[in-house]
Amino acid sequence: MKKILLCLVLFVSFAAFSQSINDYQYVIVPIKFDIFKENDKYNLNTTTKLLLQKYNFKAYLSTDDIPTEVINNQCSYLTATLVEKNTTFMTKVKLVLMDCKQKVLFETEFGTSRNKQLAPAYNEALRMASKSFDKLNYKYNGSIISTVTTVVPVATPVPTPTDNVSPNDNKNSEIFYFAQPIANGFQVVDSEPKVIMKLYTTSQKNVFIGIKGTINGVVLSKENQWVFEYYENGKLVSEAINLKF
Repeated sequence: MKKILLCLVLFVSFAAFSQSINDYQYVIVPIKFDIFKENDKYNLNTTTKLLLQKYNFKAYLSTDDIPTEVINNQCSYLTATLVEKNTTFMTKVKLVLMDCKQKVLFETEFGTSRNKQLAPAYNEALRMASKSFDKLNYKYNGSIISTVTTVVPVATPVPTPTDNVSPNDNKNSEIFYFAQPIANGFQVVDSEPKVIMKLYTTSQKNVFIGIKGTINGVVLSKENQWVFEYYENGKLVSEAINLKF
């Protein structure tokens, strides 16, 4: 009975992994893994890209010409990283795929090699680790589609301190939003993730031109609190935003 329950737990866990990973079609492989100091060390980054493509992912190196609608929406793709657990006589690595919130959606088993030469050892271990994808049966289900709306920033006057309305008026103070880098600034997404506004850099640190739908204003930091300020019917409105960069 215990064996049946254990098998059921393992099956459910694996199914959860598969369901999550199938939501994504794009994977970006950094040109340099954190475990090395050099770009594409031992050609591992390029090999990782090719292995992912073999298993039907649309994989790119971070230095490739990545589609704009993908790179501008950080939560539309997974990021690959390589983890090592070497011993004196063995090279051990595994491949990990994470979403934009650094949540691990899939990781291979450790691949191993006893080759004394590092370049062939790492490549052999990586290829062995990639065999975990054989059991994954990955197939993109179309759940996450990259969408980007092009917005042209419009200059707006910076409100003076005397016009300020208390940030405490904001009713959504417990909701957190995430700022993701884009060209010339950030896009702000909620937990879905859904893009709710764009921030464009200015010459001032911690001051951004903020565009939310048809509303143009500024987003700035006041007393360790991010605030979105704009004019509505000639009156200054100040909304506190819990931003995480």
